[in-house]
Amino acid sequence: MKKKRIIVSGILVAVCSVFFLTSCKTKEADKVTITLIHGWGSTEADHIAMRKIYEDFERENPEITLNLISMPSSEDVISKVEDLLTVGEIPDIIFTGGDGRESVYNFMVEKEYALNLMPYIEKDNELKDNISPSILSYWTTEEGQLYTASDVLLMGGGYWYNRDIFEQAGIEEIPKDWEQWIETCRKIKEYGEREEIKIEPILLDSDQIIYLTDAILSDEDPSMLSDLSNHKVNLYSLGFRRTIEKLEEFSEYVQVVNSFNYRDTLVSFNQKETAMYINGVWASSMISPKLNVAYAAFPTENGDGVCAVSSCVGYILGDTKDNGRMDASVKFIKYMLSQPVAKRILEETGQVPSNPHIVISEGACKERLFQAVSCVQGTSRIIETPANIWGKAKKEDYGDNLILYLENKISYAELQERLGQ
Repeated sequence: MKKKRIIVSGILVAVCSVFFLTSCKTKEADKVTITLIHGWGSTEADHIAMRKIYEDFERENPEITLNLISMPSSEDVISKVEDLLTVGEIPDIIFTGGDGRESVYNFMVEKEYALNLMPYIEKDNELKDNISPSILSYWTTEEGQLYTASDVLLMGGGYWYNRDIFEQAGIEEIPKDWEQWIETCRKIKEYGEREEIKIEPILLDSDQIIYLTDAILSDEDPSMLSDLSNHKVNLYSLGFRRTIEKLEEFSEYVQVVNSFNYRDTLVSFNQKETAMYINGVWASSMISPKLNVAYAAFPTENGDGVCAVSSCVGYILGDTKDNGRMDASVKFIKYMLSQPVAKRILEETGQVPSNPHIVISEGACKERLFQAVSCVQGTSRIIETPANIWGKAKKEDYGDNLILYLENKISYAELQERLGQ
């Protein structure tokens, strides 16, 4: 009798084990796997924080496996995605970080590879409530379709400056117009020469030239900025001629560099080798905490200042025709736009979230970031960021060739010819 009980018990254990294993396999089979290709792949603090936010999506959604393909930059993301699209592979989610409008974004929309988010937004009030009006107004097509959404706003179009260097150079207030800007550059240059220390007002690379061009053009010919979004650079126009003349004026007092990127100029600023650093408010977390810095708007002729705020290309979802994967991808977007994640983006990465319910207050973020955001929000003139004004190829072509012109390596006629005028 005892032996029979043991046999029966063994059978029950075996049956339960089979049932448990089968149940586990069924749950695994029910999980949906989606892939996110993003440019937060470096070792910088904000990159690490963003990857952690991505990874936490799985904890909140155990039925979804998120496969992260981490690239070191947006340029690498675009290159990777272009390779995949060439062989007919449509990624589930792509984050371009503001780049790729005229390449990946346009191609995927034209080929109907990009998922239209509008039907999902219209039937989900929570998602609709958390999406920025600036995203909807700028990126909704004439047909009422939406193919991209970003979790952050690009807020900047101004510059960071070292308060201590300004004071030591005898600069009592930030420049309000372009004549004062040139005078500020001259004073910093002379201060460095007088004290025999390595210091420049600013390193003028192609990126910083673009920001300055947009700011000056907003004075000289505001209509030209909308023309640039259509990839037109009219160097024959009076507005553009005056803009380049201003760039020539203060290039006499600054160092023009042709092989730097934003990380190189940031290192120079952190080492107190430059007094000003052109970038967005998001750079606050990358600037050394030991520096006494503040953010300022670019000068204007009327002294009110100009900054840039935009919603750029962000997440693009693939129209893979797989409803399970597409639904999971939309759930990821909903997660990234939610208020809890928006707060984490603000606090942990120093970026300005696009969620309209997040208020940038003094207690909600670090003092440096709050000052920068307040500066931008208090500026009377707001323009689009360069990512929305220029195409990537046109922007690089203009910036690289203008450096050659400012270095007296090509004439103005050659500059016009190189830019296809």
